[in-house]
Amino acid sequence: MHVVIIGGASTIGVTVTYTLISANPTLDVTLVDPDEATAWGHSLDITHSRFHSAGAPVDAETADSFGTVRSVGVDELANLDPDIVVFTAAAPQPADATDADARAAELEANRAIVDDVAGGLRTLDPVPVLVLSNPIDRITYRLWKRLGWSRDRFIGYSLSETSRTAYRIGELQDVHPATVSCPVMGEHGEGIVPIFSRLRINGEPMSLPEPQRADVRGYVRAIPFEIAKERGVSETSRWVTSAGVARLIRAMSTDGTATLCLSTPVDGEYGLVDGCLSVPVSLTTTGVDEIIEWDLSDDENRRLRSAHSAIRADIEL
Repeated sequence: MHVVIIGGASTIGVTVTYTLISANPTLDVTLVDPDEATAWGHSLDITHSRFHSAGAPVDAETADSFGTVRSVGVDELANLDPDIVVFTAAAPQPADATDADARAAELEANRAIVDDVAGGLRTLDPVPVLVLSNPIDRITYRLWKRLGWSRDRFIGYSLSETSRTAYRIGELQDVHPATVSCPVMGEHGEGIVPIFSRLRINGEPMSLPEPQRADVRGYVRAIPFEIAKERGVSETSRWVTSAGVARLIRAMSTDGTATLCLSTPVDGEYGLVDGCLSVPVSLTTTGVDEIIEWDLSDDENRRLRSAHSAIRADIEL
């Protein structure tokens, strides 16, 4: 599989690259960035790291299966033949971008970047595009509209919320978070919708009291900004994101064997028309195979509609 990362010299771009290569050294990864020197330095450093992550030295047959990590300038995008494009390009954030208002500013700053990159992507045959740039739902929608490809090709990354939800429920219930399954739909931002009606712990259905549900929603909304305040906005939540991206790409390579909540354009699913938000999907190598419609509680449906309305209000600007 050939993964092309737009914005490959960025913090999130290189972290995703390192995580992908460490998990699967057979991947080919190309970093595309206007900062060609930085992209080149990262690509070579990650290439060197593979010696250790692959447990080298290995036999010649194993070594022949390894992919490559390289970098190119943005003017070479048309010459690439990716299986998936990971979109991480974004404007630098100000140092004080550590609250929910920062995402509105990101939308304003990143619109022009989306439009510019879309021009280069139009030279390619349609491939799955995984969007990591914030605000993810709005950027995914804008990129879809600018490219005009089938909606099933567009995936907005939103798996970090699932991990954070499991972590907080684990704390509240005094269980290991790896035993918690609670999907998260809705907006990547304030309008998250943890689907508590599908909560499982150790495979068994569980019910949280409303105060704990409110606690979980508040935690998942706030924790990315608390991390940013301590670590700096330039670091972003790169570790949980890169691990989630590796999981997503692994799921795509197995053709729809996993159901994950990801942001994708809707067209009637859950009674929602137009817009883009996280819903349960099955994946194939070409993108979203199917949007799966779960039976949701009245409260979950209400919150999902509210998230959709908030996203729609912005994409109409």
